Amino acid sequence: MLRRRELLLSALVAAVPSVRAADLPSFPRAAFDAKTVAQLLKALGLPAPVASKDVLLQAPDLFEDGTVVPVTLGCALPGVQRLLLGVERNPTLLAALFEPGESLEPNIAIRVKMQETSNVIALAVMKDGRVLMANKEVKITLGGCGGAAEPQPEQSAQPTLIRVQAAGAGATVRSLMKHEMESGQRKDGSGRTIPALHIQEVVARVNGQPVLTAQWGTAVSKNPFLQFGVRGVKPGDKVALAWADNHGVRRSDEVAVA
Repeated sequence: MLRRRELLLSALVAAVPSVRAADLPSFPRAAFDAKTVAQLLKALGLPAPVASKDVLLQAPDLFEDGTVVPVTLGCALPGVQRLLLGVERNPTLLAALFEPGESLEPNIAIRVKMQETSNVIALAVMKDGRVLMANKEVKITLGGCGGAAEPQPEQSAQPTLIRVQAAGAGATVRSLMKHEMESGQRKDGSGRTIPALHIQEVVARVNGQPVLTAQWGTAVSKNPFLQFGVRGVKPGDKVALAWADNHGVRRSDEVAVA
């Protein structure tokens, strides 16, 4: 069944609107394999972080379902080059890496899987070379990375839902991508590990120009939710979101700002 599903996923590539290769950054495999902050920093060639109140990290103190924990990260300072989100006690640390464009408000909301109660970590990599950090403990009632898996329907690349709410000189973009986001930590009814199947790369564009690029690991939740703000968006502008997963399936969708 799993083999049939993988073959179907590969066949979908030709049928789905493509993501332009130039828009997709290379996937930093070593960073997403890191299990500690020290290993992550080494993989990305970054210096030791400094705790900072200018790093925004919002997450619930207590959350029942570890499969869909809402997190918002950002930075109040100008000059943000990258935003990194990690979960300390997951099988691997890094959940998501974001590279904001000049017009992006560096305030990003997403949902992640948490295996157990853990510190959530946000790192802001600045253009001047500094790495700023914030962390917050989130208590989890029911973990969301492993466990037994129920049979899943065969994956298909369905349209991404995109909503754009214009306000003042900018807009808030909310999106919901249809994807199983299998972590690679669960087992089927026969006890075999289900291979990881997840979105790796995401690009958001306004009128064809990238405003946000991202790389995601296996800890981003099923049917990923992504929210961000963009400056300078006006009615008639076109907002597009494209993704590619680790099986080569790609999807691109676009809406016009009302």
